[in-house]
Amino acid sequence: MTNLVWPAGLPQRPTVGGYQERFSETVLRTAMDAGAAKTRRRFTSAPRQFELTFRVTASQADLLQTFFETTTAGGSLPFTWVNPRDGSAGEFRFMEVPRVSAVTATMFSAAVKLEQLI
Repeated sequence: MTNLVWPAGLPQRPTVGGYQERFSETVLRTAMDAGAAKTRRRFTSAPRQFELTFRVTASQADLLQTFFETTTAGGSLPFTWVNPRDGSAGEFRFMEVPRVSAVTATMFSAAVKLEQLI
């Protein structure tokens, strides 16, 4: 299979305030009848979740739509991209359908939810 890559024609970094990362949840908690809950590690790694917002033009919104619908087969195929916080390359996948909303007559806000496969 061909290694897919986040398109160069799309913004490579989210807007200021348009970045949220959720670290991997790998702990299982079990409530006890009395006292503190018991915890144990379920696995050593899990996907990280990202909610990102990009400022895009109409043509970039079209590119995002094509990348999601065609290139990644509706978000089912992973792609290579750079983690915006630490700059490390990784494999990502869409968690939801991207959302595009108008900011001005010619600018749009594109919101995507991604998971980094670890």
